Amino acid sequence: MILHETDASEMSRKVRSLRPLVQCITNHTTVNDCANLLLAAGASPTMAHHPEEMEEIQQGCSALVCNLGALEDLQAMKLAVKTAAACGHPIVIDPVGCGGSSFRRKSFRELVAAGRPSCIRGNASEIEALAKNSATVTGVDAAASALEQTRAAAMRLAQELGCMVIASGAVDIITDGKTVFEEPGGDEMMPLITGTGCMESCLLAAYLAAENSLQSAACCMRAMALCGERAAAQTRREGKGTMTFRTHFIDEMYLLERE
Repeated sequence: MILHETDASEMSRKVRSLRPLVQCITNHTTVNDCANLLLAAGASPTMAHHPEEMEEIQQGCSALVCNLGALEDLQAMKLAVKTAAACGHPIVIDPVGCGGSSFRRKSFRELVAAGRPSCIRGNASEIEALAKNSATVTGVDAAASALEQTRAAAMRLAQELGCMVIASGAVDIITDGKTVFEEPGGDEMMPLITGTGCMESCLLAAYLAAENSLQSAACCMRAMALCGERAAAQTRREGKGTMTFRTHFIDEMYLLERE
């Protein structure tokens, strides 16, 4: 299933209208870009991560993101997930590096046990590693994987956990275990800057706070792809490189659906 552009536009405007507050316990390497992307999209970020403030902070938020690139904050994540689940807030888990780390796969299962997530978003290798509970690649980059294999792994994981699963790549796979959206797009420059996936997961939380649905998740992925395409085109016109692309990418998110 392919998302209609009108639906994606309406959801982007809904996020700007509601301005959800998203708690991001995310990779320190990418925390600044995650916060800036949320602001550009019309949402509000908080990067609070101390265990003793988790209950109070999450009660005042609209959604939660837990990124396994920040496992030094695992205890805080568990407390935040428990509170978010009790409050009925959308929870997004980004299983970064799970394809090459049994510790991260174990930590992922501990988070899921603390409270059922709304959405798991990772690259193909990470999603397949979680579906099989075994290593697929060393490091955090995606290995080459057949689309059919990734789709099957995403659907299996979604059915097991009872949540949405997204495997991002040249074609994003978005599924709840029954329905599948497949969204092509984006640009080859996107994986050349650190944190595109982290930003994607944070934006997903904002979209799910606006509407906790599979279609909303697909709209988020379409927005990311569109901004990547526009930013890359502008960067190439200027004859510039990846750091210019990074700036243009956040600019394009700010300009998305503005009159």
